[in-house]
Amino acid sequence: MDHAASRRRGAPLPALLAGLALPLVLSGCATYSDSFAPIQSNLASQKYDAALKDIEKQSGSKTDRVLYLLNKGMVLRMKRDFAGSNQALEAAKAEMERLYAASVSQNAMSFLINDSTVSYGGEDYEQVLVHLYMALNYLELGQKYEARVEAQQVDIKLREISSKVSGNRYARDAFTLYLTGMIYEDLGERSDAMISYRDAYNAYKKYQSTYGTPIPDDLKVDLLRLTQRLGLRDEAAQYSKEFGLALAPGKSDPPKEGDLVFIFNNGLVPIKREKRAAMVAPPPSAMTGNAPTTPGVYVTIALPYYESRPNNVVAARISASDKQASTEPAENMDAIARASLDSHMAAITARSIARAVIKAKIQESVDRAGQNRNNDSGAALLGSIFVRVAAVATERADTRSWLTLPAEIQLARLHLPPGTYTIKVELLDAGGQTVNAREYPGIVITEGHMTYLTEHWTPPFKPSPARR
Repeated sequence: MDHAASRRRGAPLPALLAGLALPLVLSGCATYSDSFAPIQSNLASQKYDAALKDIEKQSGSKTDRVLYLLNKGMVLRMKRDFAGSNQALEAAKAEMERLYAASVSQNAMSFLINDSTVSYGGEDYEQVLVHLYMALNYLELGQKYEARVEAQQVDIKLREISSKVSGNRYARDAFTLYLTGMIYEDLGERSDAMISYRDAYNAYKKYQSTYGTPIPDDLKVDLLRLTQRLGLRDEAAQYSKEFGLALAPGKSDPPKEGDLVFIFNNGLVPIKREKRAAMVAPPPSAMTGNAPTTPGVYVTIALPYYESRPNNVVAARISASDKQASTEPAENMDAIARASLDSHMAAITARSIARAVIKAKIQESVDRAGQNRNNDSGAALLGSIFVRVAAVATERADTRSWLTLPAEIQLARLHLPPGTYTIKVELLDAGGQTVNAREYPGIVITEGHMTYLTEHWTPPFKPSPARR
């Protein structure tokens, strides 16, 4: 049924509300995040094809198409189908751009029903990270110029976001800036690399206070090394003093080794859940100074909150031949997601309260109509109860988000002589014990260049008893 069309043809608000409530009641009032449990279970078992089948079931939703494409793209890269991943992420990116200008008709429907009736266009950080993961896909495919284009798109997107929302804490993405610098340097564009490294340095200084993510040690070394190589002596001295670092003679010269850049996608971002608050509020007529026709109205507001997903891995260690390196934090997606929701909570709460008032007015009008008619009192009571149930059933929190993103991104660099290696990856718990180990044979290291390897870890899935 086209609910918007029914409304345009003059369908009464109580009937519209009740009609929209019925599918929610029949579906058991499940939220978007509730539907993710089987997907997460399959990811934890590395059953990527089974997870993709579950994701494919969501392909028919027009309002959730962006999420379908984002999750599909991420699971495809988990199974190392980087070309397929980029195809899905490119489609998600195009759909995000289409939805960037909000639909007036959808916003009107969300104001009456709930926020999840609007087509999902992605949070600010999700719109940025789609470019990051496309760049990483290109890097693993060996297509460095294509990766550079995607990385450059991040700056354009962030400028759009900053112009739309003043004071946005997510104004720069530190890890993407750092990756962009590495791409430039690998392509021999050292001046552009230096600019990106500086931007990443400034962004990480803000990250440290906002998200608790310090400046990665590898970035400190890159700043000092490249400033010395470019002859920026004053800037090099500044970094040396600030970081307490001093490069050995010759370390700023062109390398005779190659670099393995290992990017560890650890865990899964927190998942949005719904919390509900019910109250008896004064009837809307009382708020306008009129004599109330009922003693009060029962209203419910539903708000989203984040629930962390437990993880038994805290870091990774990579090794090749007799060399090894451990990962360090580069991006705290858990903290970024929470900060993003916090920045929207005032508006989300205001809309929820406004909807509650509108629905209370509808309830009062139904009660008044029942009192004024000479109809069966039982039928009038039933109609009043049904509209109240519809008001509660249609008030749902929007729990949608890109649920296959990692909780954090970690980074490690390993300097190796040119050659072909088998890279061992060990996933470590808080006590330094190995939880899982994997090997990647045939990794080619080239003198003076960077080779990229990424890993995803989804911890064992244990649904809470309430959501089994």
